[in-house]
Amino acid sequence: MSKVDYYFRVSALSTFEFCPKRSRIELFKQFKQYTSTKGKSPRSIGIRLHYLFSYPFRSFDRVLVRSRLGNRVFEKQVENIIVRGKYDDLRVVFVDGKKYTILLELKTTSKKYISTFEIKTAIRQLQLYMWLMKEDLEKLGFPLWKNSVVEIYSQRNGELIKRIPVYYDVNIEEWIKQVRDSIEGLVPIKVPSIKICKFCPKSVKSVCNWYQSRMRRKKKWM
Repeated sequence: MSKVDYYFRVSALSTFEFCPKRSRIELFKQFKQYTSTKGKSPRSIGIRLHYLFSYPFRSFDRVLVRSRLGNRVFEKQVENIIVRGKYDDLRVVFVDGKKYTILLELKTTSKKYISTFEIKTAIRQLQLYMWLMKEDLEKLGFPLWKNSVVEIYSQRNGELIKRIPVYYDVNIEEWIKQVRDSIEGLVPIKVPSIKICKFCPKSVKSVCNWYQSRMRRKKKWM
């Protein structure tokens, strides 16, 4: 095993191609997570809703696969990088006499619509989980199905807003290495559109020099 220089969390890594600055902050900087004044953080709401949405699908096979996988963080190494992540949920499907696994990435939103940026980030996140867990599922005899699924639910009423099929990315390892090369300055980083900034959490905005610089310029011209 080669020397490890980077430990990338899936949740932070998945935003890189859409906002490399946010991704780098979440990968390397320590900061306080935002909590609302009502004491109900978006994260805590999401965890509670994830539990509720998965409840109707607790089949025997699903429970069996989850118990054999264990309640652990999955890891995989590419050159000098280790990628880590813990998937949301899974379902087992029976096709032509064989059982397959569909991984789920569950997203919740308080908005009526979810942005393309948020959808693409969720897709990349699920592709990373598929890559992380592929061999483990094959060893259990429940290999990945041809696609997994991103499901987006409303925090207001629990309704399913969107269901998106996600297919395995055979070039995912090359993409991970490109992220590392960008961080090391070997590949130029493109500054994202300012429209992306509104989707960043407050904890990231507070330490993002791109965002702070943009806000100063905006105030200057007001």
